[in-house]
Amino acid sequence: MDDRPILTAAEVRTLLREFMPDRQGIDVAEVTPDGVLFTADAESLSVRPGGTVSGPAIFAFADVSAYLTVSAYLGRTPSAVLSSSSISFLEAVEPGPLRARIEPVRIGRRTGVFTAWVEDERACRVAMATLHFSFPGRRGRSGTVGAVDAVGAVGAVG
Repeated sequence: MDDRPILTAAEVRTLLREFMPDRQGIDVAEVTPDGVLFTADAESLSVRPGGTVSGPAIFAFADVSAYLTVSAYLGRTPSAVLSSSSISFLEAVEPGPLRARIEPVRIGRRTGVFTAWVEDERACRVAMATLHFSFPGRRGRSGTVGAVDAVGAVGAVG
């Protein structure tokens, strides 16, 4: 397993349309060796009374973005399941477009941990999330379910 994404932005965009056709307003801006950058337009984010983007809307954006990043790194992985997560809201955010930079922390054979940095249009960080995904049914190189390498991380030797 390599420690770089194997899909392009166009390929991840295709998966977004295929896996989540009802998710309007989210796009893949770029795929780099350091992670994947997503954008969400203002109309796709719910605003709560008081005029700030709702926490659930910010979390949903981070979750969808990280879910698609799993496939960017592993190839098509529709069975990825969010198994745990935490989010810290750093600033109240006015309605407007958001960006989420998703970075892999650790990718093993059956699980992966990703960090999502969510920013507003002024590049101010408004939230940070850690998302842990399981990859049910994913097979190791030996062909056995649950095969684990010696390191169990991105770039493992084997």
